[in-house]
Amino acid sequence: MRNWLKYGPGQWLCAQSFLCAMAVLVLPACTGLNQAALNSLQAAYQGPNRNFEAVPRNPAYQYMQVEVPGAASLTVLGYQYPNLQVWYAAKGEVVRLQGNRLLDTTGLNVNLANVQYAAGGQAQQTNMKFDVPELGLFNVQATLQLQPTEPPKSNLAKMASATKGLYWYSETILGLESLPVALEGLPPAIYGFAQALPEGINASELPTAVYGKQCLAPTYCLEWHRQ
Repeated sequence: MRNWLKYGPGQWLCAQSFLCAMAVLVLPACTGLNQAALNSLQAAYQGPNRNFEAVPRNPAYQYMQVEVPGAASLTVLGYQYPNLQVWYAAKGEVVRLQGNRLLDTTGLNVNLANVQYAAGGQAQQTNMKFDVPELGLFNVQATLQLQPTEPPKSNLAKMASATKGLYWYSETILGLESLPVALEGLPPAIYGFAQALPEGINASELPTAVYGKQCLAPTYCLEWHRQ
């Protein structure tokens, strides 16, 4: 399951017994994503260039482009709870989002696990507890502060902003020096919203972001663009 998001085509849900077992846990049926969705994903991997915008889309499904250092993928929304989205890549790797924030990941070179979010001491603060198993980190705690910021300079952020003018906000970790040494210099999370956020908005009541970036390690960040 490592070396996620390679550029070659992969098999889809239920193509392997492991994926079918995983789907039983998160989907009402293994057939929730049909051949049309698979075809769209496989089309994203044809040829040497990753032209995701040119991939034919089935309007019955929601797509999200995801990038990690050195690799990228088009994902499909497999299931949605009131505040939880489960996204699948072509080879079965999984990204779960709680609102705009990463809840956990499966199959990356670095993964978040056992993430818990809770209201902070102020409206625009959020308390976070999480594990990064690949770094040997467990029960790490941090407080996030939401604030306006400049847009990131990545190609995916530029693509998201070009199609929809976005308003940019970061979630900076307060007391960054209190994090484990393995997370020293961890960049803030960044989100791009379709509209400006009301002043003083509670961090637990944010609208859905078009773009998000959250770092799992100082040099390993995951970006996503809902399309």
